Amino acid sequence: MPDQNEPSEFYVQYLAVPKGQRRFLRVVVPCVLWALAIVAGVLAFSQGDPGSAVWEDGKAREFHGTIRALPYPMLLTADRGDGKPGLIMLVEVGKKGGGQRAAAFDGQAVTISGWPLHRDGRLLLEMEPGEGAITPNAGVAPTPSATPETLGRVTLRGEIVDSKCYLGAMKPGEGKTHKECATLCVSGGIPPMLVTRTSTGAVTFYLLLSPDGGPLDPTCFPLIGEPIEATGELERRGDMLVLRVHHADLRRL
Repeated sequence: MPDQNEPSEFYVQYLAVPKGQRRFLRVVVPCVLWALAIVAGVLAFSQGDPGSAVWEDGKAREFHGTIRALPYPMLLTADRGDGKPGLIMLVEVGKKGGGQRAAAFDGQAVTISGWPLHRDGRLLLEMEPGEGAITPNAGVAPTPSATPETLGRVTLRGEIVDSKCYLGAMKPGEGKTHKECATLCVSGGIPPMLVTRTSTGAVTFYLLLSPDGGPLDPTCFPLIGEPIEATGELERRGDMLVLRVHHADLRRL
């Protein structure tokens, strides 16, 4: 039976904090807070690096070059914005590729305005909405496409990603948590890429095409966002590596 003379542990605001509650507040509460801080730190450091992707979504920039509409729309330019020549993939705002608008200017020298996304040397341009985003450069001769260089049959391990999210629209734009978004983007015409990494973390991008050189076959879409092994024909087109693959030559790891 409790001692009737022992002071009550019930807290009353205008009285001193009872001894038992002081001990709880001084010992248990700090321990719980430290434990929460440690757990939060472990969870934070265990997260994957979202990478160095950048989306320049401020003022639109202009790029000059020749449009190649197939298999995915790209701009062949003498200056990608970094003083280097190469190919810039073209997409629309949202989860759509730039095929419909680019097709009207296929093979023409143009100026395109939009917002660049880039990561590890690979560049993509989200075109501004409206007719004025692409304007022909009258009197400028189109730049001929480089002849593809055949590099032979290879087997690579990596992940299929949608280029727009991976290059900056989402962080991270990879992994199974991004699988549904990436599948919708590729289904909408955004170029799919196979991303591989070496043991030192060096990244290489491969544009994925079907065996006949067209857009990636939809039968490959279930493997988007998953670690895979891909066997196919490797080509170099300018500054871009291209891998032609058949769905039967893709294997989930």
